[in-house]
Amino acid sequence: MSRYLISKIIALTAGLILLFIAFNHNNNSIYYISGEAYGTSWSVSSPEYIADHHKDKIKNIINDIDFVASNYKSESEISKINMNYSEYQFISPDLFNILKIAKVVELESENFYNIMLGKVSSNLGFSPDFGKKLLQKNISTYDLDEKNSSLIRYSDNWFDLSSIAKGYAVQKIHDYLESNNLINHLIDIGGEIIISGNKHGNPWNIGIQNPLSDIDNSAITINNSEHNFLAIATSGEYRNFKFDKDGNKITHTIDPNTLTSINNNILSVTVINESSATYADAYATAFNAMGMIKAIDIANKNNVAIMVIYKNDDVIDIIFSDKWYDLFV
Repeated sequence: MSRYLISKIIALTAGLILLFIAFNHNNNSIYYISGEAYGTSWSVSSPEYIADHHKDKIKNIINDIDFVASNYKSESEISKINMNYSEYQFISPDLFNILKIAKVVELESENFYNIMLGKVSSNLGFSPDFGKKLLQKNISTYDLDEKNSSLIRYSDNWFDLSSIAKGYAVQKIHDYLESNNLINHLIDIGGEIIISGNKHGNPWNIGIQNPLSDIDNSAITINNSEHNFLAIATSGEYRNFKFDKDGNKITHTIDPNTLTSINNNILSVTVINESSATYADAYATAFNAMGMIKAIDIANKNNVAIMVIYKNDDVIDIIFSDKWYDLFV
C-alpha cells in the first residue's frame, strides 16, 4: 500500500471521527441563557438552539413583569398603586391576570394566602418602605372588575407580589417558547421552575433542596417522564430569614391571621402543577403558611400535588398529598 493511499485513509478516518464527535456533541449539548432579576437569578435551558431574537424576547418578558410587580422599584405598577391609594383603578392585563390567580388561591387556601401584606413585609425588612411610615392593623382583600379590567380596593394596605410574580414570569416565558415551537426546555427563576418536553429524548430531572443542608443537596428528585409539562415551586424559610435584636427568628412568609412571621412545623413545601407555574408559586406560599396538617387537608380537598418536609418533634419527615402520587414523578 502506497504512502499516498495510507495518508488518504488516515485523513478520511480522522474526518469521520471529527464528524462523529461533532454529531454526538450536537445531540447532547444544551443551549443555556441566564441573568439576574427579581433579586435572584434566572435561566433557560434547551436542547434546541435559542436564537438571539428569542433571547431578547425572554429578557423583555422578565423586565416587563418586573416593572409590573416589583416591590423594590418605586416606578413599578404595583408600587405606584401601593403609594397612591384609590378605591377603583384601571390596571394592566398582566397585573389583572396575576391578581385574578391570587384571588383564586386566596379563596381555596381559606385565606392563608393574602397578597395585601406588603406593609407588614416592609416593617419586617423584607421589602422597602420608600420612606413611608407604614402601619397595618388588619387584613384586607380586593376584587376585580372583569368588564373594565379594573382593581377594586377596600383599604390602603400594600400589595406584595413576591409570592407569585416569579411564577407568572416563568409561565409567560414558557408560553412564548411553546408558541415558537421551542417545546423542550427548562425555565428557572429563583427556584420557580417549568420542565417541558425532554432533553435529547430523556426527561428533565429536578432536585428539591434539603432544607436542613447549607449546600445544594437534594432531598428528592422529580422528573417529567410521564408528563410533557410540569410546573414546580418550593417555599420554605430555610434561606430567607433574619433575626431581630432579641435574637428571635423572623421569616419572610407572613401568617395573615396574626400579621406576623409564620411559626409552624413546616420546613419546606413543594407544589407541582400540571398547567401553571403561577398557581404553583402562589400555592407553595399558601401551604407553607398553614402548618403540615392543614396543608395536606386543603391540598387533598382541592386536588393539589404537594410534598411537605416537616419537623415531627425531633424527627424530620416527608408527607405527600394524594394528588402527588397520581403524577408518578
